[in-house]
Amino acid sequence: MCAAENDKSRRTNAYDAAWADAARAISAKNLRGLQVYCSRCRRSGTLTSKWVEKTPVKPLYICHSNGNGYFKACELDEARARAARAKISIGRDDVLKLLRLGSPFILFSGGKDSLCLLEYMRRLARHANKEITALHADTTAGFPEVEEYVHKVCRKLKVPLVTLRPHRDYFETAKRWGIPGVRSRWCCETLKVAPMRRFLATVEGPKVIFDGIRAAESNIRATYVPVWFHPAFRCISVSPIFGWSDAKVLNYIQRHNLPKSPAQHLNTSAECWCGAYKCKADFEALLDIHPEIFDKLVDVEKAQRGKYTFIFENGKRIPLASLKSQKLA
Repeated sequence: MCAAENDKSRRTNAYDAAWADAARAISAKNLRGLQVYCSRCRRSGTLTSKWVEKTPVKPLYICHSNGNGYFKACELDEARARAARAKISIGRDDVLKLLRLGSPFILFSGGKDSLCLLEYMRRLARHANKEITALHADTTAGFPEVEEYVHKVCRKLKVPLVTLRPHRDYFETAKRWGIPGVRSRWCCETLKVAPMRRFLATVEGPKVIFDGIRAAESNIRATYVPVWFHPAFRCISVSPIFGWSDAKVLNYIQRHNLPKSPAQHLNTSAECWCGAYKCKADFEALLDIHPEIFDKLVDVEKAQRGKYTFIFENGKRIPLASLKSQKLA
């Protein structure tokens, strides 16, 4: 076995051991919404998933623990996993139990789901007499209005905020590494995950991450479960609004009179301009809204020396500079 394979095997074994410890902690909490019947053990257990590299639909396990050291994880086949997903939920009482597992951090991007989550968790934390901290990843490729909004919301809600940034900004990295694409999404790992991983590694003791992931967002996310062990952050990750509908999220925001995100008035996604999922219309809107950001992306394309462009439609590459020329013509 080569050195690379040895290293990968060590990482996998380390994750498996950490996952088992987290699964014990999760199952010991007796989370009512995640209890499902195990036909193998003929008793109920706690449903959670396990991360497997390059596998979109993660395997599910029913975990059994008696709180006295006994632990067993039963993997489900595809049919049983599908049936188990349909039976689970996560409610207020379960989230309160998970709040007490360690230092709670709330991922806050500035979007509506994370806004709803932040207020929901702020209220639960007050009930549990716990202090939460908001974590925000400034990818350096977003709109300044959103960064200002994130700080404004946290000040209004009186939630401590930690803003995390990559070592090198997006534009310089993209000039060196190339334009991110659907098949080459280095941006998420480099701009968001890595800064959070570095920060969380400095936090002593147990910690728990709370995110705004919802099943209604996509077919893939509908296969997730709301409590699992995060491979990058090395801690338990919880999705408290996992089962909420779009309407419920919007109603919650309106009911608590939360500040509206500036993204609602920009007519385009404002969270990140890495380019992986943008189309021609998005860049046309960017040129109108933030021409200075558009010009930085033009410079990124120039660094590619004609090999790659942000826009690829109908089998053709469309340079951003040509969009600007057309507008000025």
